[in-house]
Amino acid sequence: MTKLRKVSFGFFALFPLLCSLDAASLNVPNNFPTIAAAMMAAKKGDTVEVEAGSYHEYVYVSPDITLLSRSLFKAILDGRGRGTVVTLGNNSVISGCEVRNGTIGIFSTANGVTISQCRIAFNQQTGIMCVGNLPRIEDNLIVYNKGSGIQGWDVRTTSSSINHNTVAYNGNNGISIGGNSSIILENNIIAYNSQFGLKPSEESVRIQMINNNFYQNAKFTTVLPSDNFSFNPMFLDAPQLNFILDKSSRCIGRASDNQNIGARVVY
Repeated sequence: MTKLRKVSFGFFALFPLLCSLDAASLNVPNNFPTIAAAMMAAKKGDTVEVEAGSYHEYVYVSPDITLLSRSLFKAILDGRGRGTVVTLGNNSVISGCEVRNGTIGIFSTANGVTISQCRIAFNQQTGIMCVGNLPRIEDNLIVYNKGSGIQGWDVRTTSSSINHNTVAYNGNNGISIGGNSSIILENNIIAYNSQFGLKPSEESVRIQMINNNFYQNAKFTTVLPSDNFSFNPMFLDAPQLNFILDKSSRCIGRASDNQNIGARVVY
């Protein structure tokens, strides 16, 4: 098996800092039969590129490695109804994958982690669980999980945020934060969750909320800050996992960066 000495990110261009002349792309299944085998061979700065298909693996993304679906949401990491599907190491990235059908979709205690452009759905408990460090969570669809969409404990950061995600139709809270936490929540759609849209479970939790849209969650704990919203996001077809906004949605162009509120993915 040989490494392909190139940098090929497919649709993914969100992290140009990862591009390096020394980085290798390891393709699954063309060069390695499993994601685990590719991870064992990968070195710092490498990208494990995964072709379309279902992968029944419990994946550990090694430190300083990027796990990338070659086609948006087409590399499906399926937990077969139990276990943590993806665990992230320090400075690792997961992008473009669908993570489904585990107990927990993605778990991280690591530093410098990025979770981007993933669809995290149908897990038995939490979609994303993070402890101790807040990953950069950006442009994800976190939907139809039986527990909370995102759950964090003692998460602090000076640079990462929960930004431009769509967190909807989860069976518990949209986002639940506890312990001694301090986070930035910006430009997210948090809608149709069965309990709280946002639940800070401790007085020590500090959340800066900027240009989020909270809509039709069963409960909310506090008054929305003035620069947040509550209006129908108008998804095109949520039951069919189409969370693209209708052209008349009031989320269009209302983010703090003048882009659309929610996940900025085209599929």
